[in-house]
Amino acid sequence: MPVGNSDQGVGLSAGDIMVSSDFFYQFIDWRHDQVDASEPYDHEGTLSTTIISPTITIGLSDWWNLSFQQILGTRHMGWGLDETSKHHRDEHSHSNFLNAIGGYLGDARLMFRYLALNTGRGQGSRLFFGLGYVIPSKNTLSVSPFLKDEDENSDTYGEYFDHRHFSMSQGVKKMVFESQYYYKKVTNPVFLGMSFKMDEPLSDNEYGFSGSRLTELSLSFLFNKNNFMKIPYGLNVVVSHENEAFWNGVPAPNSKSIIITPAMSLFWSTDFANLSLGFQFPIFLSGAMSESGETDLNQEANAFQISLSMRKILDYTIPWLYW
Repeated sequence: MPVGNSDQGVGLSAGDIMVSSDFFYQFIDWRHDQVDASEPYDHEGTLSTTIISPTITIGLSDWWNLSFQQILGTRHMGWGLDETSKHHRDEHSHSNFLNAIGGYLGDARLMFRYLALNTGRGQGSRLFFGLGYVIPSKNTLSVSPFLKDEDENSDTYGEYFDHRHFSMSQGVKKMVFESQYYYKKVTNPVFLGMSFKMDEPLSDNEYGFSGSRLTELSLSFLFNKNNFMKIPYGLNVVVSHENEAFWNGVPAPNSKSIIITPAMSLFWSTDFANLSLGFQFPIFLSGAMSESGETDLNQEANAFQISLSMRKILDYTIPWLYW
């Protein structure tokens, strides 16, 4: 697992089957200033995300792999005040709300990867190109969380409706484009890697949400056990960017983001599977936790992530794919 998800960086032979899984936990502690006059206090709380993404990968040939991944999980908002808010409350993504369809099922992803370069076990390069499709989950937001009461005869005229901002899925069909390059050496770092990925929305979902284009660039370095810790470890940094999304043609104020995530991982090889334990520390350069999308609310967000990954090539070969 040189970088990224547990199904990356692997070139299977024809008929090989690999099972892998990534467990991921993220915790965000956030706050920002007052949003509007209806709630005359600062907002603060936590947002935690727990997901697992089992994956099966099949070697269609010595050059082509096919992977299918399904995300499962939940997200929890912890509201840090005793005040009542239209924006926040203690709640989970698996429960329904006025503008949210709850559930544990996230997006599924189908990926084809082509191994363009492969030096095998020796020193040299590996180059992958990937093309995929995101099958969206139904567990998504069903109404824009940025709508306000426009009835001039209403006691809540000009105020936000009660809403939720998070879900397990954007509910949007997407194409996935990726490339991965690795160089294997004899001395540390024994692997140097770079990967690029773009998730491109294809159309608005049935509720009028467009989704954001996600672009990620990752750099990684893998060291063998000949180091001061006497255990293989990896260092990597991911730069991710999401562009502006829209609700029924109206810009979603807090949809744009830039995040830099430095990380460190430890690796073990057991009789059962290859394992890795990772620690990530996201740095939000833009796009924190503001409900209104304002940039002058003194937003603060501190986060950390933990991941546990495994992968195993089964002792079975699909006969009609092997030759």
